[in-house]
Amino acid sequence: MNKDNKKRNGFTLIETLVLLGVFILVLGVLMNFLIYTYKSENFSTNKAMAINNAHKGINNFTKEIRDAIQSDSGTYLLEKCEDFEVVFYSDIDKDNGVEKVRYFLEDEKMKKGIINPSGSPIVYTEEEIKIISNYVKNTTTPLFYFYDSTFSGKEEDLSLGTPVTSDLLDEITMVGIKMKIDIDPFRSPKILEIKSKIQLRNTKQNY
Repeated sequence: MNKDNKKRNGFTLIETLVLLGVFILVLGVLMNFLIYTYKSENFSTNKAMAINNAHKGINNFTKEIRDAIQSDSGTYLLEKCEDFEVVFYSDIDKDNGVEKVRYFLEDEKMKKGIINPSGSPIVYTEEEIKIISNYVKNTTTPLFYFYDSTFSGKEEDLSLGTPVTSDLLDEITMVGIKMKIDIDPFRSPKILEIKSKIQLRNTKQNY
């Protein structure tokens, strides 16, 4: 009788261990699935936010540089035009004061600097910088392109050489931006390219 009880107890113990092992295995698979799902959703969310911020950044850049005008201190509407930086003047907040605006790439972030006019005579001194877009992968490809009145709208038309020299700044009639977004180079989809070309309204060619 005791031997039978021991046999039944031993068999129950083995069953318990087997069930425990199966449970741990299933739990591990479930945890891996949950982690994978979380990472996938997090990746998708970050990607959507990065793309949305990039579109917003380019839309704002488009509006602001399209209406670029001469500064309150008399400086021409474009001050600096390089592959990864452009400086111009525009009344971006519609307060009848012309701000100095700088868009530039730094540490894979497109940033925007704003300087309000102050003093008499007018000077531009204190810059406020904020991040416009993250995950910008224009490491070797220029972020900005500049064109003069010879640009016909064709892709094969060459942009001006950069940095654009000061004597050619007033020849620029169009500015292009081509932003490459990739939040994880090891995951698909690969680099997303967002681009735009902006016709300047207040260049000397328009008068």
